[in-house]
Amino acid sequence: MITRQFPVDLTLDYPLDIEYGTNKIAFFDIETTGFVAETTYLYLIGCIYYKESSLHMIQWFAEDIKEEALLIENFFEFIIDYDLLIHYNGSGFDIPYLNKKCEILQLDYSFKDIRSLDIYKKISPIKKIFRLNNYKQKTIETFLEVERKDSFGGGELIAVYQSYLGKKHIEELKKSRADKSADTAVDDKTSETDKLLQALLLHNEDDIKGLVQITPVLYYLDLFEKPFQILQAGTDEGNLTIRLEYDFSIPIRISFGNDSVYMNAYENSVIISIKTYEGELKYFYDNYRDYYYLPGEDRAIHKSLAIYVDKDYRVKAKPSTCYTKRYGLFVPQYLPIIAPFFKQEYHDKITFVEVHTDFLLQEDNLTGYIRHILRHISSVG
Repeated sequence: MITRQFPVDLTLDYPLDIEYGTNKIAFFDIETTGFVAETTYLYLIGCIYYKESSLHMIQWFAEDIKEEALLIENFFEFIIDYDLLIHYNGSGFDIPYLNKKCEILQLDYSFKDIRSLDIYKKISPIKKIFRLNNYKQKTIETFLEVERKDSFGGGELIAVYQSYLGKKHIEELKKSRADKSADTAVDDKTSETDKLLQALLLHNEDDIKGLVQITPVLYYLDLFEKPFQILQAGTDEGNLTIRLEYDFSIPIRISFGNDSVYMNAYENSVIISIKTYEGELKYFYDNYRDYYYLPGEDRAIHKSLAIYVDKDYRVKAKPSTCYTKRYGLFVPQYLPIIAPFFKQEYHDKITFVEVHTDFLLQEDNLTGYIRHILRHISSVG
C-alpha cells in the first residue's frame, strides 16, 4: 500500500465550521473498479482534512487488489478524529460501497458515529436553478469555474488501474531477473507504472480538491433558507418587483423562473419579479351553507340578509357559487399562505393575494409571501 500525505494550497470558502459547529472536517472520495462491491475492487481512498488551521491531503493506494482491507482500516482509523465527513453523492455510492466491503471483509467499521454532509443531496432540492445538463461533480465545478489538471473520467480509470497492475507485475519480473543477472544498470526514466500511478492519484486528488472548491455552491441553498432584508417592494409595468439583500454572496450570477415568477441573483442581492393580475377575482366563503347565491348579481350573501331577497331571485349557495367579487391588483400564491386570498374559479389551485399598501408594508406577511415564492421558484420545472 502506498500512503501519500501533503499540504494543499486551498481555502474553504464556505463557513462549514459555523454551520456545523466544528472544524474537525474531512472531505473524502474513493476509487473503485466498478459499482458493485461484491464483484469489484477498491483501490484508492483520499481525504482532505484540517490540520493546524490549514488543509492537508492523504491518499491510500492499493498496489495490489489484496490490500483492500488495509486501505479501509487506515481510512476508518484516520476519520475517528473527525466530526463531519463531506462527500459528493457519497450517500448514494461511496458510503454504501465501503459498508458492504466491511461486511464482506469482516471489518468492524461503520459511519454511524460521524456526521455526514452529501453536497449532492444537499443541493438536490434546488438543482433546477442552475440550468445544467447534469449535476455531476465535474459539472458543478465547471459552473463555479473550478479548474482541474486531471483529464480522465472515473470510468476510464478502471482500465488505467488494470493496466497499472499488469505493468507493475511485468516490471517486478524484469527487475527480479535483472537482479539475478550481471546487468544491474539503473534506469532513471519514469516507468510506465509510475506514470499510471500518477494519473490515478491525480484524478482522486482533483476530485477531492474540487469537492472543497465547490462548497460555495451551498450559498445558493442559503438564498432559500437564510434570513434576508427587504430593500424594496413595489409594482411597475405589470410586475411586483422585490429586491432582497443577504449577508453573504453567491459566487456566480443565476437567473431562473418562468413567465409568472422570475429571480435574478448576483453577489448578495436577489431581485424577484412576479407577474401581477389586474382584474376581477372571487373570494369564496368557507361556510357555504350559511349563504344564498344571487344569480342576477352573480354573488353570494349571508342568509341573514337573504331573507330580504325574493325567493325567486335567490338559490342556496354551493361551494362553487359561494363567493363575492373583488376588483384589484393581485399576485399569485401557490399555497394558501396569506388570507384573504382570491381565485378565478373554485377548484383552482393557484390563489391570489391583493397587492395594496398594507400588503407591501406589513413586513411579516410580505416576508412570509417572499419565502413561499422562493420555495416555489426552487421547484419550478
